[in-house]
Amino acid sequence: MYELAMIGWREWVGIPELEDEPLLAKMDTGAWSNTLHASDIEVVESDIETRVRFRLSKDGDWVERPLADWRRVRDTGGHDTMRPVIRTTLEIAGMDYDIELCLKDRSLMRHRFILGRKFLRHGFCVHPGRQCIHSSARSLPRIVMQL
Repeated sequence: MYELAMIGWREWVGIPELEDEPLLAKMDTGAWSNTLHASDIEVVESDIETRVRFRLSKDGDWVERPLADWRRVRDTGGHDTMRPVIRTTLEIAGMDYDIELCLKDRSLMRHRFILGRKFLRHGFCVHPGRQCIHSSARSLPRIVMQL
């Protein structure tokens, strides 16, 4: 038996390998995977490894990460798309997790970042009537959790 961490339907999270500042993520129990807004997504093939180049904001700096996988995702309109997946560290509720993130242009969506139930089922209880239960400030020491 283990304790569940109570989180709101939206929470401040950190992705320090990609962004310096915390961002507001939506807990989406209807989505299976995690998705981060990225624009100008390009796959770069090389002899060593396949990488993904993208921007996190319009006219922002390029970010380049190893391609971890491809994921078939069905959007709310029922359309299947293949999305590139990267791995990164997520900071939420005082804990750090190594997670997979699908990259998708979410510029027309309200939330840049969604956390899906594949991640949330690992020790979180989402309170639908609360948001930002946890501070956006980075707590120390960090607890590194293995999924």
